[in-house]
Amino acid sequence: MHSTEIASGRRLALALEPGDDVLGSIGQACSDHGIAQAVIVTFSGAFRRVRLIATHHDDRLDPEEPLTDAVEVTHVEGVGSGTVATLDDGTLSVHVHVAVGVRAEAGAAYAGHLLAGEAQYVVEVVLDEVLEPRTFRSASDATRGVPAWRFLDTSADAPPALALRQRHEGTMP
Repeated sequence: MHSTEIASGRRLALALEPGDDVLGSIGQACSDHGIAQAVIVTFSGAFRRVRLIATHHDDRLDPEEPLTDAVEVTHVEGVGSGTVATLDDGTLSVHVHVAVGVRAEAGAAYAGHLLAGEAQYVVEVVLDEVLEPRTFRSASDATRGVPAWRFLDTSADAPPALALRQRHEGTMP
């Protein structure tokens, strides 16, 4: 386990419109507001479609191996949470896990890592900016190659998220 205290910045609320790309909208809102990293504390709504990393039960599979199959389900409602981090190349990585119920299947549930999603009518997101420490994703043998959330000790330097926010607001010294 890795843990650290975080310094929170601004809280951002998003109300997605019908047809909006869910992950792209979260990334764009963060970019528009100069947010380099965040935790997604509220994520709920109705989705026209979602594509998740998930799989049907198969006794031949090693239950310790990460899932690799994707499934797409339509007309679902669900909840989730996640993180936003800035990758080494400067792009934002929006990482969300969801549990959704399919309306046409009496709420049959699917859960997993959200690869894509489209807002149907109501999708609401609240995220809290993380000023420090700097967060990143790193794969290892222990995580079986899945990039896991990690924290960088920034005690000697100004947090990159704070510098990005200052640049965005034009208040950088």
